[in-house]
Amino acid sequence: MNLQDILNYSKDLNVLYAEDDSQLLQETSEALEDFFESVQTAENGLVALQKYKDCYEENSEYYDILITDINMPLMNGVDLIKEVHKINIDQNVIVISAYNDSSRLIELINIGITHFIMKPLSPTQLMSVLYQSSKLVSNQKQLIKYRKELEDLNKNLDEKVKEQAKEIIFTQKISIEAIANMVESYDDDTGTHVKRIEQYTTLMVNCLPITNENPIENRTTIPFASILHDIGKLMIPKDILTKPDNLTDEETIIIKTHAKLGGDVLKKANISFKESFNKDSYLRTASDIAMYHHEKWDGSGYPQGLHGENIPKPARIVAIADVYDALRSKRVYKDGFTHEKAVEIIMHEREKSFDPELIDIFLSVNQQFKEVFDRLS
Repeated sequence: MNLQDILNYSKDLNVLYAEDDSQLLQETSEALEDFFESVQTAENGLVALQKYKDCYEENSEYYDILITDINMPLMNGVDLIKEVHKINIDQNVIVISAYNDSSRLIELINIGITHFIMKPLSPTQLMSVLYQSSKLVSNQKQLIKYRKELEDLNKNLDEKVKEQAKEIIFTQKISIEAIANMVESYDDDTGTHVKRIEQYTTLMVNCLPITNENPIENRTTIPFASILHDIGKLMIPKDILTKPDNLTDEETIIIKTHAKLGGDVLKKANISFKESFNKDSYLRTASDIAMYHHEKWDGSGYPQGLHGENIPKPARIVAIADVYDALRSKRVYKDGFTHEKAVEIIMHEREKSFDPELIDIFLSVNQQFKEVFDRLS
């Protein structure tokens, strides 16, 4: 990724950046000016909120992107985001923070942030997030334009359809645009990994028969939910997550907690959705996947030691996809296996780690798995 890649989406956008560290504010704002048409700064949330209001009064438009620290005097970043979303619920927000505890992440997810960057800032991470966020805003602007045209052509659009569209947008906002991007910015490997997991999962769920227990909606829901399977890694110290050497017993215990941590975060996020729409979203499925994708068919997995069909089927599907991708991928501590070797290892785990019926489905589409890995690696 280079400067031009970002400028393709960012050059016409404007940014409001709130940060109480004056040196970081100056250094980062100068860097942002290379990408955006306009960059305005604020030393705390209160000043940022006033500038946000003034921008609309003067230009009849909101800032395209709000970048904010969390811990600031007079008004912190969380309160700033809440106040801004009262004015403009669709505001694109990038959070920069030195903290990533689970309660803070849940709060940020629930108020609808778009991206999350950990301090200290790295140029690679910053450019990656600016690219993603600028592309998202640019695409949203086009979507708004097309939606307006569609509304003009469909004045009598049924209210129920409008509500369903609203639910879809809301769900995507608090999950795909927030959680997955936070994982991507935290772990450099995860960006392409989650894209591959989504496509592997799609290949498998499309082979499942449509039944009352497996409605056609699952063909969309499960792949969407699958990209959130490793959200719990955000709560694991990065030095453990990326350690090139063998983990100690204590470190292994810590890293295994990511399954429960991720499941709990997504479960709470689903509760927030349910309070708004009185039904579950696909965050419920995402919670099951995050919590149980390391369980094994014979009961030897974690975090609960579930076995057989006691493991939710979406998690059993993603378990196969996740292991295949892990076997194929090169890491600092290992080379990747060939497709053939990965398939051999997975077949050996039939009725041990994996659901035997799902292994049959995997084998029927394994060449397509290879095509996905080769294309997205």
